[in-house]
Amino acid sequence: MSRGVTSPKGFLANGISAGIKMSGKLDLGLLYSEAPAVAAGVFTTNIFKASPVKLSVANLGNETHKAIVVNSGNANCANGLQGDADALSMARYIAKGMAFGESEVLVASTGIIGHRLPLKNIKKKVPELISGLSEKGGGDFARAILTTDTVKKEGAVKVEIGGQIVRIGGAAKGIAMIHPQMEKDGKSPGISAGRHATLLGFITTDVFISKTMLEKALSDAANASFNMISTDGDMSTNDSLFIMANGLAENEKITVAGKDYDTFLKALKGLCMYLAKMLVADGEGATKLLEISVVGAKTDESARIVARKISASNLLKCAMFREDPNWGRVAAAVGAAGVDFDPDRTDIYLGPAKVLSAGSSLETFDKMEVKKYLQSKDVLIKVDLKNGNGSATAWTCDFSNEYVTINTETSP
Repeated sequence: MSRGVTSPKGFLANGISAGIKMSGKLDLGLLYSEAPAVAAGVFTTNIFKASPVKLSVANLGNETHKAIVVNSGNANCANGLQGDADALSMARYIAKGMAFGESEVLVASTGIIGHRLPLKNIKKKVPELISGLSEKGGGDFARAILTTDTVKKEGAVKVEIGGQIVRIGGAAKGIAMIHPQMEKDGKSPGISAGRHATLLGFITTDVFISKTMLEKALSDAANASFNMISTDGDMSTNDSLFIMANGLAENEKITVAGKDYDTFLKALKGLCMYLAKMLVADGEGATKLLEISVVGAKTDESARIVARKISASNLLKCAMFREDPNWGRVAAAVGAAGVDFDPDRTDIYLGPAKVLSAGSSLETFDKMEVKKYLQSKDVLIKVDLKNGNGSATAWTCDFSNEYVTINTETSP
């Protein structure tokens, strides 16, 4: 399937240039559901939340929604009460132009922190943004949300539920300051909370589902995908992941857990994982996608913690860029994760090669063969704790010289 966010029935999108970015690239996007949709969102756990995040958390208290407006090039963060008013103005411009309530509009922003939004530019361009909505606008929407990304990230899947074809589409952005732990209300859940930065994701679906079950599905999908990626371990003030479901697939309404919910969740997870891996693969200066598999943990949550700790290791990511089979950096990260396990039972693999067996170094492994494997664009690192049945997978990328160059040239 193609068309990204406009693949499901009843969704239109557009992306235009409103002069927010000095480059003149697309920087203002609108996603619209022709039928009232139930919506859910998960957001950054950073206490220093951007104004659009606070507004969207509040607006999700509404029963239905019609649109999401997003800008790139300006985060609208750390602008005080004026920033809050500006985020509300963005929602009002769309609501007034399309004749529905402002609480039915969700808002997202990404870009430089501490600069006021150029509201005059945005207001002037709203009529063009609305009039250009179309089923073919998903690509422009996906481009309008980008900041330092080199390519757009979008995708779509379809699945049969109750004899009806259900479609799910999505677009995402973010290749730096990525290490998410997004939650429904933007509040940290505790010890397992990660750090992340500007990740924006927009999911659309025509499935008929209750708001409660949609919230559960998004949380479950995010925890298996976007909340398991890392590029540089920094947490953004703006991270937001939204989903809108308008029911136009006309399947029997999903109101409880069961076969239909499981089918929908599996498809949603698949799409979210696809988009999340695209983000990591496009990490600033990245040359490799690293998959971190942790098995044999006491619980799945323990495995998650270990996998995320490994994915956040800058030393490991530098070693992977150099194609250096320095598995000691994996072991160090595992030991620092704070979970219960026995090091003397632990195995570590770099690709197909076992490099640590029952806590002891395998000096016999072929370092040249492993180094050759590490030249691959996709690298698997596996840790077996032999402490239970818990498992989890995380994704990250390597650190290159280009990453440093990009981030030393970024405007404050």
